[in-house]
Amino acid sequence: MSASPTSPSLAGATGHDTGFLARHHFLLRRLHSLTGIMPVGVFVLFHLFTNFQMLFGSFDHEVNWIHSLPALLFLEIFGLWLPIAFHAGLGVVYIFTGKANSNTYKYGDNIRYSLQRLTAWISLIFIFFHVATLRWGWTFGGLVDTPFLAGDEELAASLGLNSGVAMTTTAMALQHGPLHGWIITLFYIVGVYAVIYHWSNGLWTAAITWGITITKQAQQRWGMVCAGMGIVLSVFAGGAIYAARVHEVTPEERAAVIKYVQQVEAGEIKHGH
Repeated sequence: MSASPTSPSLAGATGHDTGFLARHHFLLRRLHSLTGIMPVGVFVLFHLFTNFQMLFGSFDHEVNWIHSLPALLFLEIFGLWLPIAFHAGLGVVYIFTGKANSNTYKYGDNIRYSLQRLTAWISLIFIFFHVATLRWGWTFGGLVDTPFLAGDEELAASLGLNSGVAMTTTAMALQHGPLHGWIITLFYIVGVYAVIYHWSNGLWTAAITWGITITKQAQQRWGMVCAGMGIVLSVFAGGAIYAARVHEVTPEERAAVIKYVQQVEAGEIKHGH
């Protein structure tokens, strides 16, 4: 593999352009690349690995450990949400200003670049949906049978759930939504694997951006590493989705979660407390 000849370029970014994006293009490209790896990419690694624990019954333990971290809100804002906002916002600019020639030249690099842009949009939509249902409790007009809720021991105990509420609500959404959850399940499959491709391919191009893989041989070797990491993450994702699909939600768990959702929607209690 070699560096893509169609790397994004800002419209009008010439030597005579004095716009902010053009003047700082070198720095912004590297910050965009860096935030995609650290901390966003590392979070994806841990997030998929944590969800993979659904297969082994230790998912709730992992979630509760995350919730026990000190200064969690600070870490989320400055270590996750702001970097994601920066990466996504600048990525949208690059999408609208970059030009690919995959329709003219069927080079693998150009096709990969086009897929990177496509998976960027899919990932952005999926992450918004995931956060909206997980953190904000949105049901999107009943599209999701019940919102995903952040699982912790206190909340699980208040709902009378034997297993953590995160696992229960995840399983409910994938099993009891439209067409018994298959629409949401398919959406999750497409969304998660779009994220995995976007990160794995972005990791490969980041090495080129930072001047780490200069030669064609170096790019090929690093490409094999990135592909391997993508395969591992795909296994994690597949295992998590499968576990959520086969998890048996008891009538008591379902009733408890639905009651909680109704109380949130009625304003009787505040979501997440």
